[in-house]
Amino acid sequence: MTTTIKVVKKYYAIDYDRRIVTEADSEEEIDRIMEKKGYKKGTYDILVSIKYVET
Repeated sequence: MTTTIKVVKKYYAIDYDRRIVTEADSEEEIDRIMEKKGYKKGTYDILVSIKYVET
């Protein structure tokens, strides 16, 4: 029997004070949100959380 696994990714923008500023479903979406908040690319890190869920 085979098991289907779904991969769920969540992206978080983290500022230099190590605070989570925002979260999104893609890196591109993080970049858009952070630009609207006044952050420039390179002034924040992106953390990716990956979760595997059996379906």
